[in-house]
Amino acid sequence: MSYHKPQSYDRKKGRRFQQPNACQETLITNNTMELKPSLVHHQYLVAVAGAGISQPKQMISTFGHSNESSSAKEMPGYQKGNNDSHSSQPLSLFASCNPLTPQERQFLDAAEKGDKATIIRCLQPPNPVTVNVKNVMGRTAIEICADNENFEIIQILLAQEDIRIGNALLQAIREGVYRIVEMMVNHPSIEPEMLGDCWSEYIGVDESSDFSPDVSPVILAAMCNQFEILQLLIQRGASLDKPHNIKCVCLDCEFKSKCDSLRYSLLRISTYRALASPAWISLTSSDPIYTAFKLSWELSRLAQLENEFKDIYVSLSNQCKRYAVELLEQCRSSQEVMAVMNKENETGDEEEEDDEYEYGDESDDYLGGVERDGEKDAEKSIASLSLDRLQLALKYEQKEFVANPHCQQLLASVWYSGIPGFRQMHMIIRICLPLAFVIFFPLQGVLYTLFPQSRLGKFIRTPFMKMLHHCSSFIYFLMLLLLANKNTFRDVSSEEFQYLRAPDPNWVEYLIFLWATGMIWGECKQVWDSGLKAYCRQWWNWLDFIMLSMYLLAFVTRFMAIILIKHMNSDGRYGPVCAPRFEWPNNDPLLCSECVFAVANVFSFFRIIYLFQMSPSLGPLQISLGCMLIDIGKFLLIFMLVLLSFSCGISQLYEKYASPEIIITDDKGEITCATNPGTYTDLPTSLANLYLALFSLAPNGIKEFDLVEPHDTITMTGKALFAVYNAASMIVLINMLIAMMSMSYQRIEDHADMEWKFARTKLWMGYFDEGSTLPAPFNIVVTPKSIFYVLRAVKRIVFDRCLFVSSVRKNKTSSSNLRNRNYPRDSSLKNRHTATTVFDGKNENIDSKKFYEEVMKKLVNRYIHQFKMSRKDMGVNADDLNEIKQDISSLRYELREDRKREASRGSQHIDSIKRDILKTLQEVGLMVRSGNTDEGLSDLRHNLIETVREEIRDSLGTHRRTNYTRPAQTTRTNTMDSSETTNYMQSEGSELYHTHLYTQL
Repeated sequence: MSYHKPQSYDRKKGRRFQQPNACQETLITNNTMELKPSLVHHQYLVAVAGAGISQPKQMISTFGHSNESSSAKEMPGYQKGNNDSHSSQPLSLFASCNPLTPQERQFLDAAEKGDKATIIRCLQPPNPVTVNVKNVMGRTAIEICADNENFEIIQILLAQEDIRIGNALLQAIREGVYRIVEMMVNHPSIEPEMLGDCWSEYIGVDESSDFSPDVSPVILAAMCNQFEILQLLIQRGASLDKPHNIKCVCLDCEFKSKCDSLRYSLLRISTYRALASPAWISLTSSDPIYTAFKLSWELSRLAQLENEFKDIYVSLSNQCKRYAVELLEQCRSSQEVMAVMNKENETGDEEEEDDEYEYGDESDDYLGGVERDGEKDAEKSIASLSLDRLQLALKYEQKEFVANPHCQQLLASVWYSGIPGFRQMHMIIRICLPLAFVIFFPLQGVLYTLFPQSRLGKFIRTPFMKMLHHCSSFIYFLMLLLLANKNTFRDVSSEEFQYLRAPDPNWVEYLIFLWATGMIWGECKQVWDSGLKAYCRQWWNWLDFIMLSMYLLAFVTRFMAIILIKHMNSDGRYGPVCAPRFEWPNNDPLLCSECVFAVANVFSFFRIIYLFQMSPSLGPLQISLGCMLIDIGKFLLIFMLVLLSFSCGISQLYEKYASPEIIITDDKGEITCATNPGTYTDLPTSLANLYLALFSLAPNGIKEFDLVEPHDTITMTGKALFAVYNAASMIVLINMLIAMMSMSYQRIEDHADMEWKFARTKLWMGYFDEGSTLPAPFNIVVTPKSIFYVLRAVKRIVFDRCLFVSSVRKNKTSSSNLRNRNYPRDSSLKNRHTATTVFDGKNENIDSKKFYEEVMKKLVNRYIHQFKMSRKDMGVNADDLNEIKQDISSLRYELREDRKREASRGSQHIDSIKRDILKTLQEVGLMVRSGNTDEGLSDLRHNLIETVREEIRDSLGTHRRTNYTRPAQTTRTNTMDSSETTNYMQSEGSELYHTHLYTQL
């Protein structure tokens, strides 16, 4: 190893010069200390060898003594920072306070390479290695083996008494090795509480570079979607508590937030990562789809509240949404889709009773005629759908779930259930058939009002027909608004009508009032059925509310004009009945009514765009328009701020020049009168004129800033402000608005199909609910069905009251019978009949719940299987290559150990043969004593060698004939040396091996 010569800087000459070699015994003196480079070099080499550091630069962290630090500062080549006094001391990243012994280093290397035999030898007495020893990276042997997925070595390490598992369990969970996790969880040192919230207490102060102390085994298993491991941990008693609300003010949350707000937020995020994982939802929830809906909605709200971690919460919310969609995609039949979509609420018993009356006798079809049993069953199943789960998806804005083909196919089958095959009809038929329903809408409304339970009534109650009737009603309403602008239906001429301050309404206006009243009543019923919050969440409901409020205000002011001027104007205090319009007061009720009515007409015709959601081509445009309106609202906030700032500045500049007339004397002595333009002299006029200047509608433009007085400073300042305002408004703000609207349109266009299907489903679901079959104005008519509903509600209230009283009496009677041990026969039969009637109504609900649970089990099992298959299809990654490398390394050490074991066994066998031969030779000692020692021994040796050679030749020939051919070994049989023969003989058989041993002897 070569070292560069140190250099120093000569302050006087401004250049560097070389110092003597560090290996020389040069003495450097600096006031209070002396440093010999040879000693430093020796300490450096010793520290490198002890800490196992390969590069010299890493050894700087091992020197922690103040004397050495101060001496290093004065050594040549050291440069001190200007402001940082500790810039020369790098971070001590590796643990070097206790150097590893050679045995400990060998133990950790064996754990890294998978050397099982070395691990066993290091753990055996009399000097066993500490099993929890750590390397320079702070990792123990069991953590290294868990990362390498070495099952056998981990089994040996867990058998030690003082083993500390620590983060090795997390390593095994991350790698997904079920056997290793099971061994560690079953270890006596791991308790069920440690697997959950108490994991950080078990870890203690041990810092891990891979995992945070807040990440417990159950959280990591859920985050990694290890289904089998997570199921194992749950069975062992692991639990995961849901975090408190972000606005919680309990002592625990307040304490954690004050101590370390970042760690508290990271703990919440880690917990939500586990809760939002498909593995946790699949294994812990009885209704995974509902859990995913609710959790995604909660995470989206947290993204708005905690803006610092918005991206994380949004990704988790999208993960929950995607999980619900993937579960729905596992459905393989319409029955399974219906079971998912028709998940009923807990309080759905009374709704079933209402459905029975709405559909009447469901054995009849909608259009009449004789149908097959299969078609009747299909109609029954479709008619009994409540689609509660789909309504929940709309509430939580699960757009991908609603737009899924499985959901849309079921929704379309329900939507067109009244007219089967409508989408397969010819284009002309699909256009003419709705037009016919629109034309005959009044007749159908009258027939349904009179005969609601007829076949025609059942046909009208289908969702598609309800939508057609509501559209027909609105079309007739718009036609009446067009007719209201004509004077054809008035009793007076148009000239006389202009002078009337309180004209009587004609029949068209009465019909408009009737239609508006019916629409108001329909909105009230919608608020009652869906609730105020759900009603307010729909933007179109706000449009309807504004439109109907204006119509109501127009009608009220119109009737007030009639009452005040015609019936309460006997003394003439409200003015004449007939007068030219320029004589009318500004606050005349008729003028107010006309203004409000005109604005309401604009909203009425604009409401037609709501029906564009039915079209796949116009629907995305209508959705983009709604998003653009939101962008315009955001833009107006910024624009009003800019407009207000410039208006305040300009009005304050010109308010001193608001005099009505100024007398000016020129140089010739002529006197003239002039006035300053009062366009920007006050704030309201400045706001109006600056706004109109955007559209080039401001009067006289920039000339309005000229003054009669010769104050060019004021004039130039005003014109400069006006120029800056136009530049900021026209160049910056308007282009920003265009960019915002383009982004909104592009965002909708990228997901046009999903957005359109979600909006169309919202429109369709409004007609799936029972009730509100007839639109305005037929909905304000009291029908026989309404009378029946009222009577049934009264009966139900009275019956429930009587049933409650009777149940109280029966409980008292049964308690007295229990005390008296008397059981009358009649009362027992009556009680049995009562119990039967009570529970029969819930049998169907219980069966539907069981069927739903079975369907969800199938869907979850299919999802888990598909998830595992997708992981297998990901291909080979770096982790798989490292695992193969570790297996090869372990196999190499196992083979090496087997060879050593065979060699030791062979040497022991040779020793035993030597002893046998010596014993045989001792038996022929007689030959030695008789004097024929040399000749007898030579003859014995010659005969033994010849015999062994013949046996070797015979054995090799037999082996070549019986076993597979080895050409290379056959050609080398006569020429192989003793070591090659030994290896070959050991592999051929025990008999040939023994013969070879005799030959060696």
